[in-house]
Amino acid sequence: MSHIALWSPHDDYLAELLRGLDGIRFTRIGSADDLAAALPSLDGIVMLGHFYTAPVADLIRGRGENLRWIQLTTAGYDGISFHGVPSHVRVTNAGRSHAPMVAEHAVTLLTALTRRLPAFAAPQARHAFDRAIGLPLATLEDATVAILGYGAIGRETGRRVASFGARVIGLARSDRADDFATAVRPAADLHAVLAEADALVVTAALTAETRGMVDAAAFGAMKPGGVLVNVARGAIVDSAALVAALRSGHLAGAGLDVTDPEPPPADDPIWDCPNLIVTPHVSGMGSAAVRRRIASVVRENVERFRSGQDLAHVVA
Repeated sequence: MSHIALWSPHDDYLAELLRGLDGIRFTRIGSADDLAAALPSLDGIVMLGHFYTAPVADLIRGRGENLRWIQLTTAGYDGISFHGVPSHVRVTNAGRSHAPMVAEHAVTLLTALTRRLPAFAAPQARHAFDRAIGLPLATLEDATVAILGYGAIGRETGRRVASFGARVIGLARSDRADDFATAVRPAADLHAVLAEADALVVTAALTAETRGMVDAAAFGAMKPGGVLVNVARGAIVDSAALVAALRSGHLAGAGLDVTDPEPPPADDPIWDCPNLIVTPHVSGMGSAAVRRRIASVVRENVERFRSGQDLAHVVA
């Protein structure tokens, strides 16, 4: 019998699923202390990706001698990438489970900024039906939208953006053909692509290579009046450079579902930037379809794990 723990405080649907599976001894944990107590007998853990911190990695190295598998309920696995995992442990993520929902959030931010919705808050507060805002209205039709990170989330974003009549350029590890993008180019071409782009949407994984990739030089490469959306990880964007680009007006707007640091402190200069929308890392929330897909991934991988088959969506 495999001993599987769930470390995801609000995901009762996964607890119900795991309790109902044959051949599973199920434990629900709520803290690192709970994990430390349970680890010596655990075969697998189903957990939120952001719970995998350096101290948790140390715990697993020290007490997880029987652990063989970590299933993340998130798409992101930067904690695994940066803190490492013992060689005897396989790590899987949620695959494309979150991709449609995160893409929807990204496009919501993008269209709101393109249509200058933040600028209309001031006349509304004055009870004024006033078109005289500081920025000209724009449209995604015939615009060029660059998407940094053209995996599942990036591609779903490209699908939606293309439906507005925009030209999509994906940026990935290498170039390739795609049904929704006019081109998918190597990420090394970022600055050249930004020179053509009216907007940049960041959907990439946080790695040593992507950390700080959208910096002052990248903003300088963008056409004046461009828009940034980040639904990936805050540290991919240089926060000081973003503040400077918004305050100077070179960047017409930014939509952030993630920040660096996260959350930003009350005195962080990002809060007072013009033409900014901040949402508190909620792009993957609010969808029963996402929960169904995550449950399907977990169920399939539990069955694969118990039967000794190769796991799906292996990331480490």
